[in-house]
Amino acid sequence: MKYRIQILFLTIILQGVACKKSVYVAPVVPDTVSFSGHIIPLFNQYCNNPGCHSGTQPQGNLNLTSSMAYQQLFSRSMIDTNNPSNSLLYAQMNSTTQPMPPSGRLDTFYLQKVLRWIEQGAKDN
Repeated sequence: MKYRIQILFLTIILQGVACKKSVYVAPVVPDTVSFSGHIIPLFNQYCNNPGCHSGTQPQGNLNLTSSMAYQQLFSRSMIDTNNPSNSLLYAQMNSTTQPMPPSGRLDTFYLQKVLRWIEQGAKDN
């Protein structure tokens, strides 16, 4: 009987330790968003895929590879630092009908990064 009580007690303790409640913590957009540290990696992950915004014939004639992206965004008037939420880059990424990338609208975290970068003057940093 003593052996059964010990096993029961041990089982209860192990279940209590194993059943920790996991809590999702949403990522936080950094206070300062840099083009090279935050925006280019985002483009590389979601925009610079074959047949999209890279190569010799990028979609929309917009090349977003790291060596071309900054110049392309400004020469094509994709950034509006006076009214960041109306920037064509942000508006296109945030679109509910035709978002970029075409596979679907990005997570709010990424959209907030882009918007914060534009709000901070869209610097080439």
